[in-house]
Amino acid sequence: MASVVGQGVYHDERLDALLSITGRMDGYLYRCRNDASYTMLYISDGIFTVSGYRPSDFIQNAVRDYVSAIHPDDLAAVYAAVDTALEARCNWNVDYRIVPQVGEPLWVREIGGGVWDEAGELEFLEGFVVDISDRKVVEDLNAELLLELKAANEELSVQKREIELAKQHSDHSANHDALTGLPNRRAFHNELRSVIDRCDSTGQAAGLLFIDLDRFKKVNDTLGHEAGDALLHEVAGQLRTVLRSADFVARLGGDEFAFLFSGEASRARQKAVGVAERILEKLRIKVPTPNGAIHVGCTVGVAIYPAEASDSEALITLADRLMYIGKKSGRNRLVTAGALEPGPTSDDLRRTA
Repeated sequence: MASVVGQGVYHDERLDALLSITGRMDGYLYRCRNDASYTMLYISDGIFTVSGYRPSDFIQNAVRDYVSAIHPDDLAAVYAAVDTALEARCNWNVDYRIVPQVGEPLWVREIGGGVWDEAGELEFLEGFVVDISDRKVVEDLNAELLLELKAANEELSVQKREIELAKQHSDHSANHDALTGLPNRRAFHNELRSVIDRCDSTGQAAGLLFIDLDRFKKVNDTLGHEAGDALLHEVAGQLRTVLRSADFVARLGGDEFAFLFSGEASRARQKAVGVAERILEKLRIKVPTPNGAIHVGCTVGVAIYPAEASDSEALITLADRLMYIGKKSGRNRLVTAGALEPGPTSDDLRRTA
């Protein structure tokens, strides 16, 4: 008998301690039935601190049911959380708003679970509800700040992409001819220096072809600058068809173009002549006019580094000079360094018309 009394005293002490602890918190304990209104069997005094409603109002739904204190916009989420947890036989953890007797709705967090009897039948729902209004303000503020930060990061990313695209466009514009899209004189000089440096380190040779259109001025004078621009655009397209992946072609200005390649020194001249012949063939273009077609062609000066020039400037000067010799010798031809030797032969000045 004394043991039973002792157990009763211990039970009362635990209950008193639990009620004392929960009484100091901004929250309340409850036990209710699992019905539509969550009919309260017990609810602690903390409900008054949180909501302004007396605990006795809720016991057996004497004055109001607990559902009436839940904000109507949150009720579906509460039902769903409880039903899901009961089905899985685990605790639920759900945030929702309580509509107090006086004042604005306030946020609470409920952690609860089901109580089953020995036969596995659900008897009660019970749990603890705590006021998280202050915490919710901070959480909402953090969430808002995170959204703002995300939006700012996305805006910065967009600006960064725009800057990168603008830089790429600027770099492209600075190094490419606006009319033909080919690399321009600036890009050509940069590429030539790189090719010369590479040849110096590998023992390869570089071939440079200076290309000047024949009768381009006649097209401009006869048909106007728009026709001349269209011709330059077509020439650029034809030159691209001759390019290999490692070759380089540029518009130097006006109707002057340059073709640059590198390769084995022993085959450099042979390759240069072969490329020049293909270019001569590609640039035989007939431009119709009201008074008959203008037969456009080109003249090509061919120079090889290092066999015929000691540096990039000397290579440019030689190719340009050879091209000028071709112009004076009748146009529509390629000219190699042999043209500078006394008594040029037919192999030195090759007419391919």
